[in-house]
Amino acid sequence: MKKLTTGRRLLAATMLSITLTGAMVACGSDDSSSTGDPAANEAALGTPNKATGSPVTIGFISEGKGQDIDVSDEIRGAKAAAAYANEYLGGIGGHPVEVKGCETLTQPAAATDCANQMVQAGAVAVVGPTPGEVDNIINVLSPAGIPFAFHSATTPKALSTPGVFSLSNGTAYFGLSATEAAKQGLKHTTGVSIGVPGAEGPTRQLGSIIWKNAGLGFNVVGMPPGTADMTPQITAGGADADNFFVIGNDSFCSSAFKAIKTVKPDAPIFAIDRCITPGGGSAIPNGYRDINVAAQLNLDPEAPDSKVYSAALAKYGDGAEFGQISSVGYAPMLGLIKALNAAKVTDPTPQTVTKGIQTAPPRSSTR
Repeated sequence: MKKLTTGRRLLAATMLSITLTGAMVACGSDDSSSTGDPAANEAALGTPNKATGSPVTIGFISEGKGQDIDVSDEIRGAKAAAAYANEYLGGIGGHPVEVKGCETLTQPAAATDCANQMVQAGAVAVVGPTPGEVDNIINVLSPAGIPFAFHSATTPKALSTPGVFSLSNGTAYFGLSATEAAKQGLKHTTGVSIGVPGAEGPTRQLGSIIWKNAGLGFNVVGMPPGTADMTPQITAGGADADNFFVIGNDSFCSSAFKAIKTVKPDAPIFAIDRCITPGGGSAIPNGYRDINVAAQLNLDPEAPDSKVYSAALAKYGDGAEFGQISSVGYAPMLGLIKALNAAKVTDPTPQTVTKGIQTAPPRSSTR
């Protein structure tokens, strides 16, 4: 196993996003998320190449900031990626990108409204992180012919609808965790999922198949966003568990980690990278120590892509922190822009963007 500078152990690599790499890691400290360098050298951004053509609108739909959630760095990351591309990559075929953001606040009706706003704004494409209400968004964008590209989502509709694109393999969150649990000789996993359709549905549907194929028992405890004390539900739902899998945002996961460590302090915990944020381990007994994390982005600050990401956030991120939350705004936005430039799209429309994504050659460099 390879040691990373962040103190995490690299267990397996399973996917590659267009802009940043992916892996499964295990946290080895009480707060091991990369923080990067806020004063990153601007030279990492390369040679300026300013977009001067007519602007094009790309939407970005995020859960945003509400009473029970704060992932507002996602939109800041997406806007930083667009600003960097406009100044250094020529935008999309010479056209500067204007980002129209919208927040769903984990509400299906708000997600539908956000999608309608994108149609009304004339967006040539919409980008998202890991949308909890992905099907509601697709229900509006697909009939309108607007392509939708996101970091990852695993509902049947997200995996099968034409014009909908995942930039990473969301099923790897489940496969990596189940495989590692089997390697450790564990027998029964209880999944603890945030109660939004884009997370709980796939965890129940795909999870039961994947953990069964790995030779483990599996059941799911779903809870609404903002549940502060999960101890009763995890005590009941995890009675037979010798390990746990957690999927949700950082605040949800922190509550789940605390409850699991109270109910079964020695049980291994597997989680998705969205659970881990800088400083987030301070409220958890022993922090993030020994929590196994399925990660789709390499946030090693020494990686070439990470240096560009850090520099773009420092210059354009409006205070966004280097880390998992801003990265799932930055990576899919920049990934889409790079793909369209690689496909030589010069007149961005929903139709040319869709074709560009479908025909773009692979890219793995930071430029």
